[in-house]
Amino acid sequence: MTNKLLSEHISYLDKVCKEYCISGLEVYTILITKDDTRFPLSYETIKYMVLKSISCEILIKLFTKDELKSILENTNMRKIKNPEMRKFISDY
Repeated sequence: MTNKLLSEHISYLDKVCKEYCISGLEVYTILITKDDTRFPLSYETIKYMVLKSISCEILIKLFTKDELKSILENTNMRKIKNPEMRKFISDY
């Protein structure tokens, strides 16, 4: 993703882990790299926080198809309450 597109949409991720002092760019990086060693929350926790807080449309704008596929693999559907997000994950 280009820096311009990323900066336009990263603000959506800023609010996800704000109370843990994790910026939107850090959330994005954790989701892409799955490296959470420097942060107080695990990759899995952040992933589910994002899936709960961010709409499908925004996720499509933030991540490439391959990145989304990687993020969504092994998602526990019982943790996803939003029917739209459940369908989105199932379709991926």
